Amino acid sequence: MKAVEAAPVRGVKRAVFVAVMLLIPLLLLGALELGLRAAGAGQLQPLFIPHPKHPEWSFGNPRVVERLFSHPTQAPQISIETGFFKTRKNPGALRLVVQGGSSAAGFPYGYGASLAGMLEQRLRREFPEREIEVVTTAMSAVNSWALLEFAPEVLAIEPDAVLIYAGHNEFLGILGVGSAYTIAGSTRLTRLVMRLRHLRTYRLLETALARAVPAGAAPDEGALMARVAAERRIPMDSPLFDAGVRQFEDNLRALLARYRAAGVPVFIATLASNERDQPPFDSEEPAVADVALEAALDQFEKGGTAAALAELEQLAAEHPGSARIAFHLARALAASGRAPEAQAAWRRARDLDLLRFRAPDLFNTRLAALAAQAGVTLVDVDAAFRARAPFGAVGDELMLEHLHPNVEGYFLLAATFHRALLAAGLPGDPARAVPDEAARREIPLSLADQRFGEYKLQRLKNDWPFTVPPRPTELAPPRGIEEALAQAMYRRELDWAQVHDRLKRHYRERGPREEHLRVALVLADAFPFMPQVQLEAAEALDAADRRVQALRYLYGTLAYAPDDARALRLFVEIARGLGLQQEAEQAAERLRQLEARSPR
Repeated sequence: MKAVEAAPVRGVKRAVFVAVMLLIPLLLLGALELGLRAAGAGQLQPLFIPHPKHPEWSFGNPRVVERLFSHPTQAPQISIETGFFKTRKNPGALRLVVQGGSSAAGFPYGYGASLAGMLEQRLRREFPEREIEVVTTAMSAVNSWALLEFAPEVLAIEPDAVLIYAGHNEFLGILGVGSAYTIAGSTRLTRLVMRLRHLRTYRLLETALARAVPAGAAPDEGALMARVAAERRIPMDSPLFDAGVRQFEDNLRALLARYRAAGVPVFIATLASNERDQPPFDSEEPAVADVALEAALDQFEKGGTAAALAELEQLAAEHPGSARIAFHLARALAASGRAPEAQAAWRRARDLDLLRFRAPDLFNTRLAALAAQAGVTLVDVDAAFRARAPFGAVGDELMLEHLHPNVEGYFLLAATFHRALLAAGLPGDPARAVPDEAARREIPLSLADQRFGEYKLQRLKNDWPFTVPPRPTELAPPRGIEEALAQAMYRRELDWAQVHDRLKRHYRERGPREEHLRVALVLADAFPFMPQVQLEAAEALDAADRRVQALRYLYGTLAYAPDDARALRLFVEIARGLGLQQEAEQAAERLRQLEARSPR
């Protein structure tokens, strides 16, 4: 009887023993994880970091891209454009956050051309008495994986809305299905690895293993296209194309659900790219079709439009998967006055391009569906660009190359989001409306920034896939101070702040006054903790009879230099003129106290 009773007891003991043996490794791993966290080891690069000398201001971490890689040395030399915002959000402040790739970041011009830069400048002009912050997290080569990864930290800074312009990097961007920078061959496995990286134990193990794999030199933005594409041919009917579409849709659905759960409004945009003036990077057709295409093009160039069109239509019917044939058919259709058919052919040529640096039209369809499902605002950037383009097909009038807008294109991108924000009533009713013409004149982009962007673009186009083999970039001798300073910045002899400080002094002494004001404001917005820079912006605004706006920069000056007599005098004058008698008297009393103590 006792033997019978002992058997279950032994079974229970064995189960307890097995459970304890299994728990011991878990407990040890848990203890290791807690120890690593306490020691600050294995931490991922945060999305935002405080300024080391002015912790009341934060900005996008220049090294945050490293968290998408097993080891920091594997990461390309790309970063978020620096823009400061208050570490602790003030009551009543409007804070918007921008997410996206290089087109959202303002490449190649920089922050002043970006969605955040242009939108912030315009909203501050319209709401001079309200604190406006447009925080950017956009950077080159990132896609929906980065947007999803950064979402918790975006929510942590309490945005009033999130603005998204992303999708062109889904196939060949970092962690894209055809990228050289990838983790795994499936969305599920990539998502698992991204979650595991938040464990310090896993992160240290991954980093240690990655050290054993030699890494080449990390490319910068100019050379990134030539390095990022592992799969240089992704046909529309391929499993890899389908995987890219699923990745885009699944990640965006998860991202929008996260923001919806937090009660944060989202404005997500359709995508625009250069269809009319950017031929397909890669196309596949039989040699016989290639010979016939060349003959048709020769006929077209010699003025035989009708005959060439007939031949191109026949070739397109025989080879419906050829991007090159579709592109040249679109040109012939446009020349024949058949604009709607030309637009459709240009779209098809872009979608058939085997080298997927431009998002297919299918993405815009999915974006509209996802926005409707998630109850977020769709910003139809694609329609806005097409409305401004001949034949309804976007070309060089708004684009620099395959997908990055020129200055006018970036203005249109920001203006389209601006209209959507105002229509949604998010900022409220502007104190003073700023029409497009005025906003365009005041864009926060200096002439040196524009020349610098042109040099970066020149370098981009001197490399694959625009030029094969690559060729060196040689800059023409500078004409004027803007080009001289831009070239010094391009050669890294001067940094951005030094260039614009010299530019501001030049314009202050020699004019034009409008450019002096532009650069003074650009510098003041870039360095909100520098009182002298804030004061110079206030003085330039006062000279331009923009006193309400000047007051904002005087507040910034006095926050860091409360005893600056020059700032106090200007504050008293402006405050009295605006009817702010109490504030004017307080500043005047402070000024009298300072003058009474002065030895002079």
